[in-house]
Amino acid sequence: MKKLLLLSLVLSIGIVGYSQNVPGISKELRNTTTEGTFIKGTDDATNFNNPVNMYRNTVAFGPSEHQIGITWYDLLGNFNTTANRFWRFDDGTMAGVFIFGLEAAAFPDRGTGYNYYNGTEWGPEPTVRVEDIRCGWPNITAWGTGGEIGVAHNGVTGLEIIQRETKGTGDWTQTNFLGPPGFEDGITWPRMVCSGENNEYTHLLVNTNGAYMGQGRTDVYSRSEDGGDTWNPHNIVIPGMGADDYLEITQDKAVMASRGNTVCILYVDAYTDLFYMRSDDNGETWEKQIVWEHPIPFYDISIPLDSCFIPDFSGDMTIDYQGHAHVVFGITRYVNDGGGENFMDTDQKNDGIGYWNDNLEPFSNDLNALAPPVYGFANSEMIEDYTYIGWMQDVDGDDIVTLEGIMLLRSHGMSTMPTITVDEQGQRFVIFASNTETFVTGGVNYKHLWARAYANTMWGEFMDVTGDISHIFHDCVYPMLGKSSDANIHYIYQADGDPGNALDGDHDYQENLWIYGMLPKSDLITGISEEDLIDDSHVSQNFPNPFSTVSTVNVRLEEAANLSLVVSNVSGQKVIEMNKGRVAARNHTFTIDASNLQSGIYFYTVTAGTSQVTRKMIVE
Repeated sequence: MKKLLLLSLVLSIGIVGYSQNVPGISKELRNTTTEGTFIKGTDDATNFNNPVNMYRNTVAFGPSEHQIGITWYDLLGNFNTTANRFWRFDDGTMAGVFIFGLEAAAFPDRGTGYNYYNGTEWGPEPTVRVEDIRCGWPNITAWGTGGEIGVAHNGVTGLEIIQRETKGTGDWTQTNFLGPPGFEDGITWPRMVCSGENNEYTHLLVNTNGAYMGQGRTDVYSRSEDGGDTWNPHNIVIPGMGADDYLEITQDKAVMASRGNTVCILYVDAYTDLFYMRSDDNGETWEKQIVWEHPIPFYDISIPLDSCFIPDFSGDMTIDYQGHAHVVFGITRYVNDGGGENFMDTDQKNDGIGYWNDNLEPFSNDLNALAPPVYGFANSEMIEDYTYIGWMQDVDGDDIVTLEGIMLLRSHGMSTMPTITVDEQGQRFVIFASNTETFVTGGVNYKHLWARAYANTMWGEFMDVTGDISHIFHDCVYPMLGKSSDANIHYIYQADGDPGNALDGDHDYQENLWIYGMLPKSDLITGISEEDLIDDSHVSQNFPNPFSTVSTVNVRLEEAANLSLVVSNVSGQKVIEMNKGRVAARNHTFTIDASNLQSGIYFYTVTAGTSQVTRKMIVE
């Protein structure tokens, strides 16, 4: 029976409402008091033996969330890198996909569940898959000047590509894609993204799911300039990812990101380097960037390895508006004495979310390079609130994180599944899933989604974005942030009624909700308050004053904000209005043209956020 450790929390969450900010836990007192459980993932296994729970997991959500679909297939992927399953288009419309399936446990109806936000509202929840054949592991991305394209594997005869020239409406065109010779049918776990000025280049990555080109298995890459009618290159191993570099490139470990003509492939594994391939010419040429170097090249699990901190198989990346790459990844601790692997899944000292961007030096191959910095491991290269940006939070305020039990979803970190976006002002936003104290069912703690932002040269406080009363009995996992934003960040995630996966035998089959969330950036950004964005010292007007032609007003902003200037006459009537919208933290200039103004006294008011400065000016 579901329970909550602190019953009073139910009332307090109901009063607090949507979200919960929690200060960081004391460095000296981070601790946990439980033994956890972990079930190692297989490939695309379905557990046919688990019973079906007919309980319907229906709840009412707050105004910043919307349920976009239901599935009983609760496994996002074999591991927890992020395929492109949520896309926010340039015009503010959005598309979300998930693995649809209502007929547990064989799921003959499995395929792409799709929903679309038209700028005003989401469509009805899907009741059938998009494809005409059983599929899984869907992707969706912008394609062409106004269309969309996606891909999923069918597990029998390769991949199924779906596309349409007008996003959100019209019939889908479905085509089959086969793998390289000898692997035509068996390719699985695809990734897809588009790039180019008009998203005219389609990039496809898929795993061979078998020994190929001297590797145990590997990912092969293809590119199309005509929406998939032709492919060139077609099913190649990108240099830097082949047999000269790694024993194998295993399934479901890749992330694809793009912006403009740049496309990147991030690979997150425990047995290889943490690295990405980057192309700035739409996939014509590639360069390799190592983020973390594995201590043992060509590592295989028969080699003993003592207490090495490694990526936990989960991660994400984005390309910002200046072309810089940003990478986030879960951290875990690995031990192998030669007789078997242990990912230290019950040890809180493996807890953390790492961050890196291409202005930083790569992490070294030291065994403790990725060690959480608060526990005193020698040679840790992680810096709190710099490259180490996420960890479990002290919800009840007693300076100790106390968990009853741990359930991990094929990733091995206590905090895991990070996703990242960077806006036009360079502000960074991260959401990750983390075991959360006080939220418990059957002796196991639920995961909640926690968010942080980087702005004003600092990382802000942690916020439980699923901390409201509607999620008391939800395991909130698999977050995916849109790679563009407005005044809000946008994301989707899965809410399960119990921790773990039914497909792994953790609990009965039951409804899982796919939910869209929107969070104002201002809720996450800390530093200078809006009231202090500008004062008299931040606003200056060129002189002389009076003037008869033009005058310029210079404004120095201390953080990004909506910026405007209004000129009024002595009667308070507005005669000029200029609005720059949301702008970055730097100097900005307004030019006031007096050619259409009568001589006399006027007042101009500069507004930044909620702060204002008003000055007198005289027109001759």
